Amino acid sequence: MDREMLTEIATRYPWASWAVWDDEFPDGDCVEKRPERLVEFVHNQAEVLTPDIVLMGLNRSGDLPTPYANFHAPTRKHYDYRLKEFIQDSGLNRLQGAYMTDLVDEVDPDSQNVKVSDDDAAVLLKQLRLLGESEYHVVCFGNKPFDGLVDYFDTGVTSRPPDLKRVTVEIEGLTLFIYRVWFYGLYGANQDKVDVLKHQLQELNEQIA
Repeated sequence: MDREMLTEIATRYPWASWAVWDDEFPDGDCVEKRPERLVEFVHNQAEVLTPDIVLMGLNRSGDLPTPYANFHAPTRKHYDYRLKEFIQDSGLNRLQGAYMTDLVDEVDPDSQNVKVSDDDAAVLLKQLRLLGESEYHVVCFGNKPFDGLVDYFDTGVTSRPPDLKRVTVEIEGLTLFIYRVWFYGLYGANQDKVDVLKHQLQELNEQIA
């Protein structure tokens, strides 16, 4: 990725980000705590970014202070740090540097209020075309974004351990391998699924590599 393309993507899709974090994140004086440093930090990682991998959530829970702040909340009250632990700290080199985005451009802390529309899937396809790859691995965190894409593309779903779901889509010159893994922000009674997520990401890292 070159810096001009990074800036264009961030301008068009301000909720977009990349799977790179400061080593100190979310603690200490990590760059994520200073918006102007975060932008420079991401741009300095341009050579290691891998746009053919897409890590996708449903929507944002709050307004973003700066480009690339999505998935980089410097607090343990959010659970973005789990992504860093599971991907960057665990050495998942194929997922490291992946493009990150939300399916729905809507701010709402309650995901139950968020509905996926065909327009949302169309916007995702626009992002993928801008990124310029012909083949993508799209990793959906949770059922809702995955099910939204399954409905949009009207395709069948396969499942395999560890609790992974997958569909393959061919559309207008693009090949999409779309996966459902568990959401990294689960807690309480669903905490056990977070451990499964770690194994799911390890499995995908090996498979895609």
